[in-house]
Amino acid sequence: MSTLGGVGMGKQADSYQTGRTAAQEALREMGDGCPDFVLVFTTEAFDQEQVLTGIRSLTGEAPMLGCCGGGVITEQGLSQDSVAVMALKSDDLRVILGLGEAISQDARRAAEMVAEEVLAKQPEDAGDYQATFLMLPDGLTGANLADLVRGAADTLGPMCQLVGGGAGDNVKFIKTYQFINGEIHTDAVSVALILSKVPVGVGVQHGWSAVGRPLIVTNAEGKIVKELDGRPAFESYLQQFGKRYPELAIETFAEFAMERPLGLPQMKGEYIIRDPLRALPDGSLLCVAAVPQNAVVRIMSGDKESLFAAAKQAAEQSVKSLGGRKPALAIIFDCISRLLLLGEDAQREIEVIRSVIGRDIPLIGLFSFGEIAAQESNPPAFHNKTVAVCTIAQGEVH
Repeated sequence: MSTLGGVGMGKQADSYQTGRTAAQEALREMGDGCPDFVLVFTTEAFDQEQVLTGIRSLTGEAPMLGCCGGGVITEQGLSQDSVAVMALKSDDLRVILGLGEAISQDARRAAEMVAEEVLAKQPEDAGDYQATFLMLPDGLTGANLADLVRGAADTLGPMCQLVGGGAGDNVKFIKTYQFINGEIHTDAVSVALILSKVPVGVGVQHGWSAVGRPLIVTNAEGKIVKELDGRPAFESYLQQFGKRYPELAIETFAEFAMERPLGLPQMKGEYIIRDPLRALPDGSLLCVAAVPQNAVVRIMSGDKESLFAAAKQAAEQSVKSLGGRKPALAIIFDCISRLLLLGEDAQREIEVIRSVIGRDIPLIGLFSFGEIAAQESNPPAFHNKTVAVCTIAQGEVH
């Protein structure tokens, strides 16, 4: 048995040719035969329909999943104006696709329904496989993606691991797309239940550390944190820094908070990061994802070196889960805000991951609007400012 993968990147003026070029490279790397699964990550500059048509002109009716994001990652590097395609075939994998729609209306129910849909399509011998649920939700629709993840996890059960990332754009926060086969959707989550006879590893880390004292979220509504410790959230946030940053004001908060997000403490000392987008005129903080009322939060701090170290740890966790086998391929979900923070050094983060998984390993990634994975023994969660690495082990050669 074996798992073979190939990755290609396309960047041309013509959207159809861009998709076709990326698919052609991926298929050439994969080797002879038809792919069993095709994963596609695009960016917003293209006509998405033409991109998919170009890809499927070569991959045919092979099951295909994907989305648009803030940038793509391959072994060739990172790009914010390209298309990336991974093609794989394997005796060890079975892939079942599904789509959850209207996630902005009821994210949890949409996740439950699509999870039930793919579970109903499982083969009779599904118990012989390790299950991994790949999720690509619309990250711009306003849906509570933390609820989406919880709905999927509760339906699938603890034996199924979750991984994925939110679809987005080049930080315009306007519209994004999710793909399943040749179809294009918005306000949806495209999913793949991957059943594997070889280990699939997932690692997730962020590199942020808590500073200051704990704060209680005394008033919150969805993504808006209105009060911390009974005072306007911005006021309490500002107080944590005393008079060290006199320039910090509501107007300058977004840039300042990029390096000082909020963290939700977990049972084993870890934190789930929540990224504040901006301070509102009334002193509330608008975050990328929902923050529960009555939760405890800490202000977090980090730098480039701590982010690089976290990327290495995520890759190490993922590879360790393969039980000593070498990866056959890797998928990365790296938060778009990390790209904005690292700038030209973002390529170094990718190289750190490649140094762990192997520089000859086919690699595809997305700069995502939120990441999905479980920290250690904690339940799966929706993260911000985080990197998740998924690896699939090579099979036994007979």
